[in-house]
Amino acid sequence: MAIKHIMVAHDLSEHAHIALQRAWHLAQQHGARLTILHVMEGHLPPAVLKQNQAAAEELIGQQISRLNAQAELIVVIGRPAQSIVAQQRARSVDLLVMGDHHQDSPQYFTGTTLERVLQRSSAPVLLAVSAEPAVYQQALVPMDFSRCACNALHAAYALLPESATIHAVHILEHAHMHACDTDEHEWQEELFAQLIVDEQKKMPAQGPAISHALHQGELHSCLSEILAQQKPQLLAVGKHGRGVLADVLLGSLAQYFLEHPPCDVLLVR
Repeated sequence: MAIKHIMVAHDLSEHAHIALQRAWHLAQQHGARLTILHVMEGHLPPAVLKQNQAAAEELIGQQISRLNAQAELIVVIGRPAQSIVAQQRARSVDLLVMGDHHQDSPQYFTGTTLERVLQRSSAPVLLAVSAEPAVYQQALVPMDFSRCACNALHAAYALLPESATIHAVHILEHAHMHACDTDEHEWQEELFAQLIVDEQKKMPAQGPAISHALHQGELHSCLSEILAQQKPQLLAVGKHGRGVLADVLLGSLAQYFLEHPPCDVLLVR
């Protein structure tokens, strides 16, 4: 996954400014083009739309100047989620960056523009929440054996610099298992280790170091403990996968981390 074009969806909020800062830092890191997209809904009178467009261009222009960034600003009229996805596909965007703009929604993540974009986007979507956009140095990738989980590992590998580390974790969650089931635990550990080896063979030789570990226990509790211990700057998650981990991750657990992101969250098909 080469990152040549990054787009940030900007809704004029402070959360969008955080996303813009992250997008610009990543664009510099990867030598990528940066596009800033602002979507205006078209139900307002033309004169109001014209005023809103001018205000949006002024605000975003000031942010671009303060960052000393090089970016193309696009303002379109339409439904936010549909317009964002349409522009992402039409412009061959490799990474879409969005801010945590659901905080004022009574349903939190459910029904937000972010959720609708995640359902439709063909490119990885980065939810940027850290106000200090330092270069990513540590990422956590929860994995099962699905293709989407492996894609999340590859996306994190492509996004992070060579000096960074990625920790891949597989959580063995079987209600019938006990601590004494060492044979199955060791077998699963060997399978997971081989998966990481196989995926690393597909990656460029130069990149961040990858470590891995298998854990046994309740999925949500294990991941929460690992996040607290590792304190990653990025959580990379596969979406639309299969398997025990994916079934939960892409349901209540994914929704939980998107509603209460512990760090920046990367969602990958």
